[in-house]
Amino acid sequence: MGQKEHPLVWYYDQNPRFAGLINGWLFCGQDKLQPGDLSEADRRSLSRRGRKIYQDRYRDLYKRVDHMAFRLLIGVEEQGYIHYAMPVRVMDYDSASYTAQKARISSRHQEQADLKDDAFLSGFSKEDRLLPVITLILYCGSKPWDGALRLHDLLDLEPLPETLQQYVADYPIHVLDVCHTPDQRLHDFPPDIRTMFLFFKYREDPGALMRKLADADDISLDTYDTIADFAGEQRLKRFRPNVKGEKICMCRAIDILIQDGEQRGEKRGEKRGEKRGFCSCEIKK
Repeated sequence: MGQKEHPLVWYYDQNPRFAGLINGWLFCGQDKLQPGDLSEADRRSLSRRGRKIYQDRYRDLYKRVDHMAFRLLIGVEEQGYIHYAMPVRVMDYDSASYTAQKARISSRHQEQADLKDDAFLSGFSKEDRLLPVITLILYCGSKPWDGALRLHDLLDLEPLPETLQQYVADYPIHVLDVCHTPDQRLHDFPPDIRTMFLFFKYREDPGALMRKLADADDISLDTYDTIADFAGEQRLKRFRPNVKGEKICMCRAIDILIQDGEQRGEKRGEKRGEKRGFCSCEIKK
């Protein structure tokens, strides 16, 4: 994770935002997951490869879910660029998560000395279960995601006979390419997240952005700040209210940005004209 992604990691680390993201993504806008269902999971997983080799793995976000009849660990990896070996990276992260879970179970059995025979050798009983892990890739880059979406996309399978290819394990990944997802799908997300995604998608076309957000609800200040910080649009901060709990109209902010850009363009034109011996009034004509 680079520093560019820090605003999004901070934003979605808040349980209401994380729940909204997951509800929009996995449940198509249904409020299946509530903020109270979430608890923190350790983003760091340390595994041992050999007697003296240890490997650290860190996830951008890692939450534990206890909801109804199922329990999940959901990891979200924020991406601002295309990682062309992402299936291997996700597979490595998920494997580390399962290895860490298995190690904790084995350690508990060792303390309790309650295993025998094959279970003792495995450090794992027939009844033990691991929590399933879902890893989601939130990609907010401007280029379409053209990286692999499964492990098989990275493998040179052509030399293998088709009868053998079925025995090569595959590993699919799940990518939300925000800037190239249909608007209708983005409307499955809660209003603040929807506005954020639409801003990222259309920020290079202010006119289209204004049309897309014409009927948008006002957004919270933390959403507004995250949009400004991630997009590198610090001019937005100049129009930010300072009242805690205040909401802000994104269309008004965009309108001010457009006007500001036009004024800057006029000033640059005036300066170029002055250097060539023209006065500003002649330029405006």
